[in-house]
Amino acid sequence: MQSQVSNFQVESSFSISSAEELTQCFRLRDQKKLVLPDGLKFPFNVRSYFTWKESSGVYTYLVFKMPNWDMPKGVAFKRTPSTGEPVGGLCSWCHAYGTSEDIGFLSVAMSANVSSSYLICHDLRCIEKIEENAMLAGKNPEKNIADLYHKMSKLFENISNYKAE
Repeated sequence: MQSQVSNFQVESSFSISSAEELTQCFRLRDQKKLVLPDGLKFPFNVRSYFTWKESSGVYTYLVFKMPNWDMPKGVAFKRTPSTGEPVGGLCSWCHAYGTSEDIGFLSVAMSANVSSSYLICHDLRCIEKIEENAMLAGKNPEKNIADLYHKMSKLFENISNYKAE
């Protein structure tokens, strides 16, 4: 069996050396609601991105870095509570299917009065789901991972380019 040579250049590994450095990845508005995970040991290395939920489940945090960025960037997503019976949904980032317990609206505060919502996996395990599905299908996950990183980078671009009217 021939081995495939990977030319995947989108993934970025980075390390976080302290709680202060992790906090500095986030916008000031997100730093106010930041709850660091218990038992996190510094320094730690990150492959692609780092995510966690705070204990109440209201906020899910994402720290991400593209290769051309100087520093990783972070964002706090607020979970929009689902109402009614659980329904199925499709993550707009990784295209995984799940119930409203797994996939739903996570919003990002753009200002005090404006937010953007994304229909995505609540746990943000998108890269793991892409890799698992590709392995089961016997396919290469690189294109889907590159698409995921593009969508994540667009999220951060939208946040940084937002101008209140």
